[in-house]
Amino acid sequence: MNSILHGITKIFSYELYKGEHINITVGTIIFAIITFLITYFIIKLIKKAVIRIFAINDNGRIETVFNFLSYFIYVIVFFSILSAIGVNISMFLTATAAIFVGLGFALQQIFQDLIAGIYILLDRTLNIGDIIDVNGKVAKVNEINLRSTIVKTRDRRILVIPNRIFINEIINNWTQDDVVTRAKIEVGVYIGTDVQLVKEVLLKSVENIESVLKSPEPTVILDHFGESSLRFHLRYFINDSYNNDIIASDIRFEIDRLFKEYGIQLPVPVLKVENKIGV
Repeated sequence: MNSILHGITKIFSYELYKGEHINITVGTIIFAIITFLITYFIIKLIKKAVIRIFAINDNGRIETVFNFLSYFIYVIVFFSILSAIGVNISMFLTATAAIFVGLGFALQQIFQDLIAGIYILLDRTLNIGDIIDVNGKVAKVNEINLRSTIVKTRDRRILVIPNRIFINEIINNWTQDDVVTRAKIEVGVYIGTDVQLVKEVLLKSVENIESVLKSPEPTVILDHFGESSLRFHLRYFINDSYNNDIIASDIRFEIDRLFKEYGIQLPVPVLKVENKIGV
């Protein structure tokens, strides 16, 4: 038994490299490998524990964040191993600090995007499939990464949006809490037109539009009295905000048909002519 232990000790003590202040042995290599393996399994266990806390569909978010953080953890473990075997890491840390300071200035916006990406992934204010309005463009969120978010507009164009935009600016998320959203169409008629008839016709225009929800019910609001017209708002609810432009177009076609059927005229601009005599 003693001979076996002596043999194992001899193997572990076998020198692979000998320097002035450091000796690398087989035991050193094994120690490094075991340390990295333990670190790997600890990260994996913590990740599983965190995933249990969050919903199942959030696994991808946690996976992305842990993959990003694991790089920093492995770097810390690497320098800890070097320090444990006698390597003076102060020079490495000084050089690393200088490099990070330089990168911090050069890649400031990229670091902002990375931090914002982690915040979005954990905060869950933005989800895949959400319908958002960015700079007047309606788009659907296809993918959320650490540095950027990929969305597709109604024109089927792919936009890559830096994540810092979602932190620094106001973004209209139409479907964060509920896929049902309210939309509206503005309609004007000649002043003096029967407002109750207009209301009935506008409500009738959405009765046969399948995309318009029956509950909550559509409503009609008399919004404004103009000089020669009345302005109404037809408000309706849908669960497909991404295609509301098509839905609204179908409703306008139906409004035009019904207005002609019931003799309701749309207003035209009024031109005032003043005849001034004298100076």
